[in-house]
Amino acid sequence: MKVAIDNEWYDLTKWAPYHPGGQRILERFDGHNATEHFYSLHSEKAVRQLKRMSPIDAKEPVPEESAIDRAFRELRSQLKRDGWWERQFFWEYALIISLFAMIIGGTILAYSHPFIAVLLISLGMQQAGWLGHDFVHGRDVPLHDQLVRIVAGWINGFNRQWWSDKHNTHHVLTNHAQHDPDLNMQPLLYYWAPVRALDHHLRKYQHRYFLVLYTFLFISWRTESLKCTIKNRDWKTFLFSQLPGYIWLALLPWQVSVASLLLSGLFVALVVTLSHESEDVITDRVSSFVENQFLCTRNIVCPDWISEYLFGGMQYQLEHHLFPTMPRYKYRLLVPIVQQFAKANGLSYKASSLRNILRDHYLHLKKNSMAVARDVPQEEDPYAYRA
Repeated sequence: MKVAIDNEWYDLTKWAPYHPGGQRILERFDGHNATEHFYSLHSEKAVRQLKRMSPIDAKEPVPEESAIDRAFRELRSQLKRDGWWERQFFWEYALIISLFAMIIGGTILAYSHPFIAVLLISLGMQQAGWLGHDFVHGRDVPLHDQLVRIVAGWINGFNRQWWSDKHNTHHVLTNHAQHDPDLNMQPLLYYWAPVRALDHHLRKYQHRYFLVLYTFLFISWRTESLKCTIKNRDWKTFLFSQLPGYIWLALLPWQVSVASLLLSGLFVALVVTLSHESEDVITDRVSSFVENQFLCTRNIVCPDWISEYLFGGMQYQLEHHLFPTMPRYKYRLLVPIVQQFAKANGLSYKASSLRNILRDHYLHLKKNSMAVARDVPQEEDPYAYRA
């Protein structure tokens, strides 16, 4: 298994099983140039580890990077020099304190004011999702490593390893049908006309039931996290990260627990699905990291500070995909810089209001609910997900 970074080939065959981000993501880049993909996600420590590895001599040349990716590297270097990755601990603690205020307040009110409790806990779970997402993406921040177990584990029951394997692949191969796990939704949802063997009679109703389906997002993620924990026999994660949260939910009225899980799932799904799933789907390969993000990502325009907070920085989905390890509270200020970069390099910067992007998502699902199924063998389907 060889992957190209910084115009050198590296043999990662022996290293792959120990890769913290999982082996499968490396296999997806076998024979490809992963320079910008690598730097987008990795810490300074990981970069130093790479530099200690010896490149290999390979007969074939390293795939050339695009001019856009080279220009982007200069932009990222300039932003690094300007301190864009420096943490502002007022915002760090403000986000943490507001999250726990909602969780604690909802827990206290669970028996006396269950409706208010559901609203507070579901919003707290949503914000824990955003904050846990920040913590997993964050690099070289000890505070994040200490709190991720509580925020992502206790409150939402997520397994960090499962999340990293899934989410990092989505980041570097966004909307690639064969590789992005976020598009692997059949037979629940169809983002393109399916092959006949995978079609389902309920597909014609998907534009009507998708909001109901989205309420189960967090339940699905919890289930996948538990499956990952059991498969890896990671009992430490189960005992100290996941189990405390299930004990907490068991102590609440069951109606409050269930309603909070469903409502928080909907709150998150309305953000994470709208920015990508109605955009272009890649069936071949977009080798340019930067072009991939601009092609397959659309920002959501929030009209006020309340929606700015609720969307957790994910309304700036493009900025996040380009700079996933940057603190999320920097993205709003980063927008004009990214827009200028797009203009200078002939790229389309896409952003829509929540109303318009929700309408487009509905119409996209409706169009594919009526699309004629394709008579293609599954093994030849260019859309087939390669697990």
